[in-house]
Amino acid sequence: MKCKGRPDGSVDLVLDPAEADLLRDIPEQLSRLYEAPPDDPALQRLFPRAYLDPTEDRREQEWQALTHPELLRERLARLELVLATLARSESKGRRVKVGLGPDEVAAWLAVLNDARLAFGCRLGITDDTDVNRIEADDPLGLEKSAYAWLTMLQGVLVEALLETLPE
Repeated sequence: MKCKGRPDGSVDLVLDPAEADLLRDIPEQLSRLYEAPPDDPALQRLFPRAYLDPTEDRREQEWQALTHPELLRERLARLELVLATLARSESKGRRVKVGLGPDEVAAWLAVLNDARLAFGCRLGITDDTDVNRIEADDPLGLEKSAYAWLTMLQGVLVEALLETLPE
């Protein structure tokens, strides 16, 4: 993976085809998660309670009724934008080049963040050090490696954005 920021805040991202395929799968997985029962821990991680006090359940329900539909629409729109950018990507041999405008970079970062939060919740990851050393016999090794890769991609995109800032 390579990433280069441009002065206008856009980013050129170059991926392996397998990396691009993994990214194409994330919006579908997150879409399914958004339809999960409200007691799903990963869904609760993405849409946390506003009122933690259990005596405030009525207020929490009102808050969720007011905010959840719009938050969900925004997340679904970002998923569509990620898929659209991947659909227009250019395959060159063993590389896939994706050009991202400033708004698209922001959408990608939000989707990557949601994916990492949900994935981390499912894997029981509470700290990135949980995936720094993955044992060869770890039954969740592949999933933890994918999580680590998403973390790295998010970091690479942020670094590319920092390149675009004036000094």
